[in-house]
Amino acid sequence: MAIKIGFSTSVCPDWDIHAIVEHANEMGFYGVELGTVRDEMHLPAAEDLQSDKDIDAVRKLFEDNSVELVSLVSIYAFDAKEPHIRRRSFERTVENIELAEKLGCRLVRLPLGAPVGREPVEQCLARQVPHLSELARIASRKKVTLLATNSPGFPSSRAVWFEVDGVSHPGLRAAWNPVLGMSCGEASTVAVPRLGARIRQIQAADASFNPDGRFVAYQPIGSGAINYDKTIDLLKGLLFDGYLMLDWPQVRAENIPGPQEALPAALNHLLERIKLVEPELTAYKKDKNAPNYAAAKPAFVQRQVAKAAVAEGGDDAAEAGEADAGGGDVKPRVAKGGDPKIAALVAEAVRKVRAARAARGG
Repeated sequence: MAIKIGFSTSVCPDWDIHAIVEHANEMGFYGVELGTVRDEMHLPAAEDLQSDKDIDAVRKLFEDNSVELVSLVSIYAFDAKEPHIRRRSFERTVENIELAEKLGCRLVRLPLGAPVGREPVEQCLARQVPHLSELARIASRKKVTLLATNSPGFPSSRAVWFEVDGVSHPGLRAAWNPVLGMSCGEASTVAVPRLGARIRQIQAADASFNPDGRFVAYQPIGSGAINYDKTIDLLKGLLFDGYLMLDWPQVRAENIPGPQEALPAALNHLLERIKLVEPELTAYKKDKNAPNYAAAKPAFVQRQVAKAAVAEGGDDAAEAGEADAGGGDVKPRVAKGGDPKIAALVAEAVRKVRAARAARGG
């Protein structure tokens, strides 16, 4: 199964690292995304990740429970106009990349921020490209990949594509949040083909929207407006081998039960579609003019074979004449390049003709 399922710590803000890893193992999840640890959003400052010894302990905890530490969440965007703010975000992001390297984590997910004031969208996105380009090179050297993710300020996949295509470096790829996409009227059936093979992670959540398309509330997976059946089918077509990462802010998800109930339910719902094997489609159609001997009645086949044998003459006709004149069983004779089934039918027809003549003569 190429598509894997994990969950982000946003769905279980009250769990510590030990509880996160143990529950992931017990519930059957493949991986976890670390977003906050004990309410600390800047992970390098988290109490459990201060020293190399602590980091090694966390890494071993994941390995011992056969759970992958898939990604870290960085809260820093590069949308500010002030250079010193962007530089501070840059430095904090580098700290996250270095922590990911120490933890053996392959991905660091970044938000795109929001336009400042009424500035054009492209202007804000273009301002972020140089920083993301430099960070992509740093991450690549440390065997880490950055994921540009749509945000409330940039909910469309166009913004994600703008950054990934503008940087054009293997150190930067895409993650997609379908709830944020639906908030601007963009379904995953548009976003997934647009981002294509550059998608590395899906932030899986579900929500309801009013008739005007405005977000109303988070819902359990499968009961909202997000069509995960089509999303998963599209991902299969892309040979996607990343994660569907369950990710919703539990503190704002009043309609979703606690993580111990909501996570297994979401896992089972998504697994059912992932494991579904669709029948293979083909454009081939049978030749409508081809003879269908199996569907024809035996008497009809025998008559047609007998007529063909008499009309063709040759060896088969001679064999039929010999069979009429003499006794014994008639053995099928297959001409070079002939069909053994036709030869068998000819022999059967000859036997019946001989038997009928013998009955009339008697």
